[in-house]
Amino acid sequence: MSKRSKRSKSSPAPADGSGGSDPLAAVIALLRPQTVVSKVISGAGRWSVRYDDGHLDPGFCLMLEGECFLDIDGVGPTRLEAGDFVLVPAVPGFTMASDLAIEPRKAQPIYTGELRHGRRSGPASMRQLGGYFRFDRANARLVVNFLPTVIHIRRDDPGADRVRRVTELIREEALENRPGRELILERLVEVLLVEALRFRPASASSQEQGLLAGLSDPALARALRRMHDEVARRWTIADLARAAGMSRASFAERFSRRVGMPPMTYLQEWRMAIAKDALQRQQLPLSEVAELIGYRSASAFSTAFSRHTGCSPSEFSRSGA
Repeated sequence: MSKRSKRSKSSPAPADGSGGSDPLAAVIALLRPQTVVSKVISGAGRWSVRYDDGHLDPGFCLMLEGECFLDIDGVGPTRLEAGDFVLVPAVPGFTMASDLAIEPRKAQPIYTGELRHGRRSGPASMRQLGGYFRFDRANARLVVNFLPTVIHIRRDDPGADRVRRVTELIREEALENRPGRELILERLVEVLLVEALRFRPASASSQEQGLLAGLSDPALARALRRMHDEVARRWTIADLARAAGMSRASFAERFSRRVGMPPMTYLQEWRMAIAKDALQRQQLPLSEVAELIGYRSASAFSTAFSRHTGCSPSEFSRSGA
């Protein structure tokens, strides 16, 4: 038997794009999220710190006790209270403060122990678990293209029961010093990430864009699921509009407005994400990758991939990018 057997198109596998008719699950599977850093951060008295744009890894903050303000560049300020969870898929610069009127000082990294802002002595008035995730580098751009700029889940948001249960477990673990604490926190925070990505509050704005906004629209969700289920199909706008039960013009306009890109652009982005995963993780031959995502020949796929990424499939596979 050969070391690599050709997988049938109907076989369930993370890189075939189907995600079991669940586009969000398929995206998360390709992102392969891992908690890289998580740290308890506290504050007392009056304080304000500035974090400059240092990396594109998704940042998160889970408020354990008290409250503070978060002011993200390009988004604006918001008050965070105990039990709130914030996920920023692509982290720009931001300020965190007890009072935004205070001139912020530049945050200094600390690698061990609890990070304290403001008054060093006495009890903390605010405590949070903060850190960031790392997504698979090959498909990190999916975060920017498919997810909203900020996900803020408040403790009392209707429908946030599952998120609350996970955050309570994290709070208990973070505030205790029990054996296995870091490992448990890492796994719980990864669960919280998935819960946060699939949560959509009832108050969500109709102006929001991204995959979550598209999936919240029943008509667009039908088209998105069909695209993910049959990624290799030679889709047209007419086909997708029919799946959504809409006219071509109405479908194209609503898809672009809600998802943030035209339908065929979304399909191309998703196909290339699958291709990147197949090239690096599965190390499939070029012809199989081409067939997997609907290209009639390896040369046609190679041309499209090079145009999309700026490098050939073989260069990409060798780079480990």
